[in-house]
Amino acid sequence: MPIMKIGGRAYKNGVRLFGEKYSVKAYYDGDKLKYQVGKSLKRKSRWFLFAKKIPVLRGLISLFSSIIFLFKEASNSPKKFWPIISILVVGTLIEIYFIFHPSSGWLISKLNFGPYFYITLFGVIAYTLRRTVLNEIFKFHGAEHKAVNYYESDYKGSLESHSRLAKRCGTNLVVFYFIIITITGYLDVQINFYLEALLALGLAYELILYSPKLLLLIPFLGQRYTTVEPEKRHIKAAQKALDILIWKENEGKIN
Repeated sequence: MPIMKIGGRAYKNGVRLFGEKYSVKAYYDGDKLKYQVGKSLKRKSRWFLFAKKIPVLRGLISLFSSIIFLFKEASNSPKKFWPIISILVVGTLIEIYFIFHPSSGWLISKLNFGPYFYITLFGVIAYTLRRTVLNEIFKFHGAEHKAVNYYESDYKGSLESHSRLAKRCGTNLVVFYFIIITITGYLDVQINFYLEALLALGLAYELILYSPKLLLLIPFLGQRYTTVEPEKRHIKAAQKALDILIWKENEGKIN
């Protein structure tokens, strides 16, 4: 039986899997498959282990740990992460602008073309991105999930035979977050916007942990977009990352 929880992340050229002590990134440099071993996101400090036992708070800690790790990666290779960095910078600047210029909302109202226009526009953009620039990332995302499911099933079958959908996925967190925010908005809950967002993220994490399979069908619809059935090269990278991770965690040797 599996003795630890494995997480992961997908890239344009590979996957990274996180264990208790280590993280392993298997990636393609041209046609050659390589790997890097680093420290895991998880920390063994007393306060961290204690906080990870507190509902809601543990979800926020996991999320912020992932964000910190992402920024560390981005600082080492800013050119590779420029799309994410650009989105965050632009989003932050827009948020700051509307905080200091709340009356500027009239401009948005002037651009209101109706809900069907925006839904169609979003759908076209999302479909185009999935078929083009995000296609490889989504295939590695699917391979990453297969590796996690393969490990958690105690290596039943083959890695590629497992589902590309996973319970502990960031997509599930986003879907549950928007569901919670929608419900609180409908109920007209009057609390600070940022506090509401943090609470919603923490509750979304708890839903991921304890939701029955039937309820998970909702976020799994989102995962069907953010994952694509991987090909052999994507499976090979995920298998490599898993093999090296298990070896490092067990401090053994590859036969």
